[in-house]
Parts: sequence; structure tokens; C-alpha cells
Amino acid sequence: MAKTKTKRAANPPAGMFWSRLSLKTRVTATSVIALAAVLAVFVLGTVAFFRNDIQRGTEKTLIEAAEVLAETDPITIRERFIAGDIALPALPSDYYIAFLDPDGEVFLGLVSSAIGDRPVPNLSEFKLLNVIALKGKPFTADIAKGSNDRPQEWRLVALPLKNLSGSVVVAIPTTYEQTILNQYRAIGFGFSTILLVIIAAALWLSVNAALKPLREVTTAADAVREGKLDSRLPPIEGNTEIAIINRSLNEMLDSVETSLAERNRTVNRMKEFVADASHELRTPLVTLRGYAELYRKGAFKTKAEVNNAMAKIEAEAMRMSSLVESLLALARLDNQVALVKAKTDLNKLINSVVENIRAGYPDVSISFKNLSGKTKAEKIEWNVDEAGITQVVTNLVSNARIFAGEKPIEITAGIKNEELVIEVIDHGQGIPKQLRRKVFERFYRSDNSRNRDAGGSGLGLAIAKEIVEAHGGKIVADETKGGGATFRITLPR
Repeated sequence: MAKTKTKRAANPPAGMFWSRLSLKTRVTATSVIALAAVLAVFVLGTVAFFRNDIQRGTEKTLIEAAEVLAETDPITIRERFIAGDIALPALPSDYYIAFLDPDGEVFLGLVSSAIGDRPVPNLSEFKLLNVIALKGKPFTADIAKGSNDRPQEWRLVALPLKNLSGSVVVAIPTTYEQTILNQYRAIGFGFSTILLVIIAAALWLSVNAALKPLREVTTAADAVREGKLDSRLPPIEGNTEIAIINRSLNEMLDSVETSLAERNRTVNRMKEFVADASHELRTPLVTLRGYAELYRKGAFKTKAEVNNAMAKIEAEAMRMSSLVESLLALARLDNQVALVKAKTDLNKLINSVVENIRAGYPDVSISFKNLSGKTKAEKIEWNVDEAGITQVVTNLVSNARIFAGEKPIEITAGIKNEELVIEVIDHGQGIPKQLRRKVFERFYRSDNSRNRDAGGSGLGLAIAKEIVEAHGGKIVADETKGGGATFRITLPR
């Protein structure tokens, strides 16, 4: 049976591991590592400085002692040491002084009592010629007494004797120097470690506090994802990066909430629009189908009955055609089709609308005046979409014709407070105050103002409102003195 080899999961790259760490951990770790590197350089630099300083002091002591001893007679040196008759610099307690013959053999050695049983340097290579070649410069060497002795580092100075043939060597082991430097190094790294721990804890707490707003961002995002669109971040004063992010995110959440609310309103409006449009279209279609079915079954016996049915079918078809055109106009307005504005003669535009209405309904009394009530209106030129404003005035006059009965209709136009004002006034039933805003809603009808029998579809005023607002203007319904309704349009320059 063949053995199946199991694949071992590859270790993630170091970069991937680092990227998986939290921002708090990465910031703290990076700062601590950088600070540790700085402290290490500082400690090592300080130790190096102390080493050079100690070494310079040791070398100066060795040179001064060697120069004094080079001029001293080795035979009397011991007695002079005992008598205190020789002035040497302050040597460390573990010094070693040796007088050598020209062949490098020690014929007199002075050992500090502090050395005890420790080995002394092996100076067999210090022949006079070699000492002369050294030129009195200090140097460091690992030398021991015998070949089997453990090497020990010494700092030495060798000088030729002035009065005899031979040389003198002054040596100090570097053990003391290394001990001091090790102590400096241990103290430096010890304090650095304590400092790093304190700073790491402070950094961790500081970064944790600084990143708290980011956790609040996560909390707000989770709340928004769960449908709580009113969730906001706590405001932060100032112009810090976190404060700017908070303000920007709150503005974004406001925009998202507004957009979603607008979308929901649009969807609901569209549903209502489709339902109302379906209802409005269903009525003429039912009428058409009914008359067609009666005709098919032979219910109409005389020519007059057939003509009457055809007239009703024609009327319903025209009403349905008007409704479809109104729906298409509203669809275009909803899609925010750009207006084609141009300087337009408003007097000519309104007179053209009046003539068209009179041509279709010669019994309707329509007058056109200025805002002061004079029959001859002054010339008005305004930057508007001519087709759109024509439709607005036509819809308002047609609406007034339907509900004014036999009473006259008045149109006034003029400029007031740097705005174009157009009013369509009738003296019919009027509109109750509580319904004056609702009449501009799509498919809205009230019993005392508009109804299907009068021929209205409930879209004319809605279309007028959309066109006026597309111009940046306003349209309102008001009461006419003595009874009736006044529709007032104001357009900014």
C-alpha cells in the first residue's frame, strides 16, 4: 500500500504576519524597536567613550612611571621603594614592573601585593632591540608566564634604561578596566530595559486611547450595516486627523441616510404613481371594452345609439391619450431633462395660450392684464423654457376653465421684487385652505374642486409644479377675493 504524503502548511511570510497584527501592536512595536536601537547605540557609544577615557588615563600613568623608572638605578630601586624615596604616579594596585637585561631576561621584578598568586607577564621577547623599536608607545598584549598558563590581557609600556644596558617594562592587567566597562554596560542596558518597559506601557496606553475613535468608527459601521442609519460618531473638536475623519464620516452617513430616505420616497412614490396610473387607465379601458361588447352583441338598434356609443368611445380614447401624454411629461420631468432656456416675450406667450383656449372654447371669458390691473400689459422678457412655461399656463387656464363655470378668468403678469409673477385667477368654487398644497400632488382630486366627470386627470397641476420648480421658482394656490382660486407663479431672474 502506497503511503500518502501529507502536505505541511507553508509558514506565512514575515510580511503577512506583520500585516495581520493590529495597528496598535504595530505602532507600539515599531516605536519600542526604534527606541531600543537608539538606547543600544547610546549605551555602546557611552561605553566606548569611557573605554577610551580610561585607556588614555592608564597609558599616561604607564608612560610617566616608565620614564621615571628608566632613569633609576635598578640596584637601588627596591630600597628606594621601601624608603619612599622614588616619586611614581599613582599606579593601580595590581601593577607589575620588570627590569630586563639586553637579552630580555628579567633580573629584577617588582610585583604588587594585589597580584598574589596570579601569573605575571612573560617578557622573554622583550629584547633591547625590540624595546627600542617600540619607541615607548603603549600597547596591549595577551601574554602569560608559561605556555600552559591562561592568556591574560595586559597594557604595557617598555623603555630602554638611561644609565644601564637593558630596559624597564611597566604593565597593568586590563581586568580592572574591563570590570568597570562591564559594570557601565550592565547598568546602561539595565536602565534601558526598565525605560523600554515603561515607555512601551505608556505607548500602548496612548495608542489605545488615540485609536478609540477608530473603534467607534467600526461600531458605527456595524450599526449602519444592521440598518441603524441614524448612527453617528461622537463629534470631536479641533482640526486633528481623527476629528477630520469623524466629521467626514458623519457627513457621509448623513448623505447616505438622506440618499436612502430619498430613494425610499422615490420608490414609494413610484409605487403610488403606478397604482394611480393603472387605476386611471383602467376606467377608460373598461368603458371602451363595454361599448365594444355591446356593439358586438347587437345592443345598438338605431343609428343614433351607434353614434352615441362612438362619441363616448372617442371621448374616452381622447381622455386616455391625454392621460398618457401627461404621464410621459411627468416621466421626462422625473428624469430631470435639461430645460432649454432662452429670452422669451411673456406677453406673446400668454396671448398665444389665451387664443388657443378661446379657439376650443369660444364661450370662455379670459382677460390678460398686468399686476396693476391694467388691460394693456407692459412688455415682459424673461429667460425661460418657452415650451415648459406654455404648458404651465395652459394647464392652469384649462384647470380654471373647468372649475370656474361661466365666470370670467383673469391672467396677470409682471415683475415684482426682481421676480416674474404670473397669476391665473378664477371666481369658481375655490379650494379649501387645508387642500391647497395637496392639489399639486399627482392624481389628487377633491370633491369640491376636481373630479373625473369634469374631465380632469389629476396631473395638470402636478406637471405645472414640476416645471416651475425646475426653473427654480414656486407655485402656490391661494384664495381669490370674493371667492375662487388664484394660482400664483414666481420665477427668479
